[in-house]
Amino acid sequence: MSTKNLVRALALAALGFGLAACGEPAGSGHGHAHGPSGGHGAGGAHGEGGHDGGGHGHGDAGPTLVFTDYTDTTEMFVEFPPLVAGQTSKFAAHVTRLADSAPLESGRVDVVLKRGDSIAARFRVREPARTGIFTPGVKPRDAGEFRLLIVVQDGELQATHDLGMVQVYPSAAEAVVGQAEPEGDISYLKEQQWSNPFASTEAQLRPMRPSVPAFATVDAPADAGAQIRAPADGYFSHAGMARAGDVVESGAVLGYLVPRLGGETDFGQLLVAMERTRSQLSLAKRDVERLERLYQQGAIAERRLVEAREELEVARAEFAAARARVEQYQGGSAEAGIALRAPVAGEVVEFNARPGAFVQAGERVFRIASQDRRWLDLAVPERFAADVAAASGAWLETAGGDTVVLDEASGARVVQVSSAVDPKTRTAHVTVEYPVSLGPTILGARLPAHVFTAPAEPRLAIPRSAVIDDGGRNVVYVQTGGETFARRPVELGIVDGEMVEVLDGVAAGERVASKGAYFVKLASVGGDEVGHGHAH
Repeated sequence: MSTKNLVRALALAALGFGLAACGEPAGSGHGHAHGPSGGHGAGGAHGEGGHDGGGHGHGDAGPTLVFTDYTDTTEMFVEFPPLVAGQTSKFAAHVTRLADSAPLESGRVDVVLKRGDSIAARFRVREPARTGIFTPGVKPRDAGEFRLLIVVQDGELQATHDLGMVQVYPSAAEAVVGQAEPEGDISYLKEQQWSNPFASTEAQLRPMRPSVPAFATVDAPADAGAQIRAPADGYFSHAGMARAGDVVESGAVLGYLVPRLGGETDFGQLLVAMERTRSQLSLAKRDVERLERLYQQGAIAERRLVEAREELEVARAEFAAARARVEQYQGGSAEAGIALRAPVAGEVVEFNARPGAFVQAGERVFRIASQDRRWLDLAVPERFAADVAAASGAWLETAGGDTVVLDEASGARVVQVSSAVDPKTRTAHVTVEYPVSLGPTILGARLPAHVFTAPAEPRLAIPRSAVIDDGGRNVVYVQTGGETFARRPVELGIVDGEMVEVLDGVAAGERVASKGAYFVKLASVGGDEVGHGHAH
């Protein structure tokens, strides 16, 4: 007996002991024989790995048939002794939901034997013996060749696993197992898969787009964002100041900047200047009144009156400014300062001053951005500048490790492409607009990204999470059976978001460990970190 089969035999024998201890008599399985000929079985084309040890749920040490089958919703891994007419074979059916790679915790399982289009026998269990494991007892009445189906139902979940043709033997002495050993010598049991992060994915042809690396910066859209800078040196009034996170309308007052007085200015000079402008304003008013009377009498030209009125407006502005400077010196009010207004509607995402804090002219005080949209400015290295002309979007990874795809299908769009190389940064640029719900939102954030540069073409692909760096080589673990894996070096091609092209090492239709591949690697070297085996 091989080492792998010895391990399996010990594990399966332990399962059989555990089931017996739980009060499950061998051969009970709540089976129900239907049809005139009873149940039957045979060796299947979909089978895998003959074993010298007993299957899960059998205490015997005879040969075991092993099958693994997938539907769109479930994985079926089942072991049972060869079917013999008049004898009960205890099945150990491991059922995994593919949606979350978790064991089925409830529901029923039917083992169906069909001859042609007719059901020859049906055997049912109405609940699992252990989480994820159903143990129907199958007792065929007649020998012969039958199609073996296992039907799983749990609420709305219903799946039929067709395991192909199996043989029901006339006697135990004639029963044989002709299944070939599956590829690979790594054993990673279902209980370990269920207790650790694990998932497998089928290698398939998928539409994939080539991309080039870039460095991305999150920005506000040019038509939906603004930076408000201090127009002069001064300090901020405490009154009516906006805060980061506030949503403002276009034209709303964000705060008041009180300009700083000149260093050589004192309060007496301010008072003199205010009185001078007050006197000039009074003279300008009287001059306008006098000229209006003369104009009505036809004594002067209209131009003289217009000029006088303009001088009056200037005098008013000078007096208002002089009075404001006096009020600022004395403490003043918010209205005495310069109102900083929002040029666009949006959310205040940045505020770089505090009430009473001094700012210099030109400093950015507020920043406003759209609540709904962001721009991603992608700087592409010079060597790839020629490829960005056909840019159709981008993909990137967030700080949390999530992959984000920004293209038309996801609701994003390319708004600008510049293949000209910036002489300072030696980069070309692509700008992508996207909804804030789709990608990063913090303005100024910088992160690595990739720009799609060509239309999608079908390529054989697997998840990037399936690839392990093993001593400098890219390796995947192919699931050749429910609990059997093979280590495969692979040659990789282009990357498209979460998927990577496989050029060599994996064939279409094969399944790879796409989540928890490192645990499979640990199992290959006998690591204790992968959890326990069958403890039934």
